[in-house]
Amino acid sequence: MHGISSPCKIPLYNKTCWNSWFRMIIYAKNHIIYWLNFFKEEFNDDKKHNTLAAINSCLQNEQELGIITIYLNFISSYANEFIQDLDFFQQLKKPVFPLVELRLQHLTAYIESYRNSTDFGPSLENLITQYRFDINEFYAIFRMAFEVAYNKFIAHIPNHPSRPLFNACQVFNPKYIYAGDLLRKNIRQYSVIKEFTNPSDDLLQEWGIYCGLENEFLGEIELDQYWLNKMTQLPILSNIALDYIWLPISSCSVERSFSMYNSLLDNDRQNLSKDSLKRLSMMYFNGRRI
Repeated sequence: MHGISSPCKIPLYNKTCWNSWFRMIIYAKNHIIYWLNFFKEEFNDDKKHNTLAAINSCLQNEQELGIITIYLNFISSYANEFIQDLDFFQQLKKPVFPLVELRLQHLTAYIESYRNSTDFGPSLENLITQYRFDINEFYAIFRMAFEVAYNKFIAHIPNHPSRPLFNACQVFNPKYIYAGDLLRKNIRQYSVIKEFTNPSDDLLQEWGIYCGLENEFLGEIELDQYWLNKMTQLPILSNIALDYIWLPISSCSVERSFSMYNSLLDNDRQNLSKDSLKRLSMMYFNGRRI
């Protein structure tokens, strides 16, 4: 069909799945070469359709098609970093809380690096030249896109109320401790973790052992498995770590929980029968007597 060996519907965006917006753009970039004939044939079959007329007119205009193609290629090329980070922050049932701060630092560096960039790669440069546009004009627009992203990022992330906890919880990633300087091994600087505010002698002793395990082979072991393996050697520290590494990093799971909750409830906001509620109430108020 129109040169496509395996045709499929365009992936529509979902407001609760941020990356669906980017994936829709990537799909459009890969299939826009087929749109000209497709919409032309659709319009020829229904010439009274105003929307088809507008789309067909746009696609048949080489300049407008060129602008759309360039923007699709730009977003597709530079969205990968955002896609990877958004996928990370939408993970469920994974102990990745200690890795959040490093992700945010890398994302900050990525956005900042392109705010004033004068090079967006030969592929985009050749595409702009192919459609006979001014490279500098498009590069100014690309930089503006990163500037907008940077301003939104700076407005929310650095002052996020959880940012100090993101930073402190890196200590539960052994690679962070072992790869850093002596300052990273000072338990007092992680006082935002309440258990470290006034550590006991036993905790300090375990902390010293933990900081001294520099020759330990870590490999690609998951953080939860690492701390479960340390339960015998570092019982106090392991229990603290296992609480913090499982903290949620995204509101997605909360939103989904509410959505599921609302779908389970009926109109009177109860998902249990009235008879069951009566029995539960009786057990609650008479539990000691039963």
